[in-house]
Amino acid sequence: MFDLIYNQIYYLGIQTIRYGKRFFRWFGSLLLKPIKLIGTLIFTLIIVIDKMLLKLFHESMKDFRELISEVKRVLSGFKEKTPGVNKKEKLKNYVLRAFNKYRKAFVYVLNIALPIISLVILVNVISAWSYMTFALEINYNDEIVGYVSSEAVYKQAREQAIDRLDISVVTSADKTDEDVIGNAEYKIKPVKRSQINDASTICDKLIEKSDSNIVNACGIYIDNAFVCAVENETDALSVFDSILAEHETGEENAVVSFVENIEYVQGLYPDEENIVRDALYLNEKLRSKKSEARYYTVQSGDTVSKIANQFGMKSADIFNLNPELREKIYVGQQILLSAEVNFVQVQTTKTEVRKVEIPYNTIKVNTDSLYVGDKKVVTKGVNGVQEVTELVTYIDGVRVSTKEVSRVTIQEAVDEKVQVGTKKNTGSSGSAISYGGRFVWPAGGGATHVSSYFGKRSLNGWHGGIDITRPGGKSTGCPVYAAEAGTVKLAKAGGSGYGYHVIIDHGNGLQTLYAHMKAGSLKVTAGQKVKRGQQIGQIGSTGFSTGPHLHFEVRVNGTKVNPAPYLGIKSKSN
Repeated sequence: MFDLIYNQIYYLGIQTIRYGKRFFRWFGSLLLKPIKLIGTLIFTLIIVIDKMLLKLFHESMKDFRELISEVKRVLSGFKEKTPGVNKKEKLKNYVLRAFNKYRKAFVYVLNIALPIISLVILVNVISAWSYMTFALEINYNDEIVGYVSSEAVYKQAREQAIDRLDISVVTSADKTDEDVIGNAEYKIKPVKRSQINDASTICDKLIEKSDSNIVNACGIYIDNAFVCAVENETDALSVFDSILAEHETGEENAVVSFVENIEYVQGLYPDEENIVRDALYLNEKLRSKKSEARYYTVQSGDTVSKIANQFGMKSADIFNLNPELREKIYVGQQILLSAEVNFVQVQTTKTEVRKVEIPYNTIKVNTDSLYVGDKKVVTKGVNGVQEVTELVTYIDGVRVSTKEVSRVTIQEAVDEKVQVGTKKNTGSSGSAISYGGRFVWPAGGGATHVSSYFGKRSLNGWHGGIDITRPGGKSTGCPVYAAEAGTVKLAKAGGSGYGYHVIIDHGNGLQTLYAHMKAGSLKVTAGQKVKRGQQIGQIGSTGFSTGPHLHFEVRVNGTKVNPAPYLGIKSKSN
């Protein structure tokens, strides 16, 4: 059995090797076919290039070799002295014969050399013109003052020059711009790019070539308006820096700058006393007032809104300028209409952080465990807190704008949950009835009849409450309810003939009393909190009583008052 299995495995291995060799031979020949084809194509391509494209090269190289041999032979012949032979004529003949004989070599050289020479020339021309451009040559007073890229640049330069010299030169109506800076002549010229000037440079050159007495100085311009010129720009900068330094707060996030646009223009200016100044004058000028504060004296019949309308303002503007001002104003009161404005205003921008409260929401949940109109706070609401980062801008110390940058909640608000009663007073036994008054009816079980009202009566002269019974009698055991939520002040037997009675305090000096209740029926104790309509006992006839009934009183700050309005019923005297 094992021999048979062994023989089968051996036979299988022999056959696998035999057919495996055949497969790999077939697969190898299949792979070699495209490789051989590609090799044949490349070899053919090389032959074509050699025969077609390099034929001229080979022929030219052959002519070159022959030409070199010919030149060497000719040169050796020139060294020999032969009488009666003109060497120049001989050289000429040799050159002509060489060109005719070796034409292919010379053509080959020219075909290569000429494109190279042309390319070199083209590169040099492009390189040269890359640094060149066309510009306007400005000729002023028969002198070339520079070159500009366009006529607009020249006009801008001329306007700048006129503005500078116009400070003092043009003072009368009979003088025009041409009296200050005349028109120049200009024409197109090719120049190097480095020769082109900007408007500021041409401006200085126009001034320099004018007839004015000028000096090199630094002009100070505030919002494009000329203030003065100083000889040293450093002195001007120190004056402005000293003003900014006075407003530095030392805070890292504070940025101090001028509201106005300050420009320092170095150039030529009229050398006159009222134009070129020293740093002391500049300092005094900058610290002066652009406009003074303006006030209004309140007249009879004036109001804030009336004053605002009179001066084209809004009431809010007046209140912002006068923080202490109130709606009620009086005659002779001074109201600021516009604050003083410094010649230069300093703006301070910084980030400020403040905390604001997030109001909590109130979530109401209906519940039948409370009567309609009753509420109970289950979870007390807590306001959240947010941290607000603002970018605040002050001008001369006055806050003028605020921009919120970020708002981060650092404490979430907690919603307040309130239970709202939905339980209705149906009037059936075991539940209190409401007649629309502040209090619910204090008796149940059908005890709805008032046998004795508040006030004067014949029985004992004065009745301090109302007596409630069941029509036709049989009131004993009917439930007694708290007319309103409150705290039980007293719950006991005895006291002025009340028998078993309860006093409930409702706060703010308001109390109710329930008397003549059934012995042992009290369901509350002193200090206990009760809900509106909660049963506190049963009707009985304890104490000084002529029969089963509930004596109900309302007391305000210790004084007995008529309970009828509190219960929503009409008063009636017996």
